Amino acid sequence: MFPAHEIPARLAATAYRARHAPGVAELREPTHRMCVRMSDLDPSVQFNALMLAAVVSAQALGLDPHEELSRAARKVSDAEGPHTAHVQALRDYVRGELAHV
Repeated sequence: MFPAHEIPARLAATAYRARHAPGVAELREPTHRMCVRMSDLDPSVQFNALMLAAVVSAQALGLDPHEELSRAARKVSDAEGPHTAHVQALRDYVRGELAHV
C-alpha cells in the first residue's frame, strides 16, 4: 500500500483523471465485464450493488455522486458509438435477464 501521506494526492490524481478522461471507448468492455461478474446474483442486488459502488467510489474520490451520474448519462450516446456492442449488450441483458425475477 501507499504511505498515508501519499493517499490524498493519489486520490486527487485519480479524481482528476476520472473527470477529464478523453472518451468512453476504454469504458465499454470494463463496464460489460463488471456486469458479467455479477450475473449470478439476484437482479435487484446487481443493480443496487452497481449504484452503491458508484456512490461510494465517487465520495471516496471527493466527487459529487449526482454530478458523476449525470456525466455518465451524457456519455451513453458516445459509448454506443459505431463498431461496439458492449452497451447494447448490457441494455439487452438488463431488459431480458434482469426482468426475469
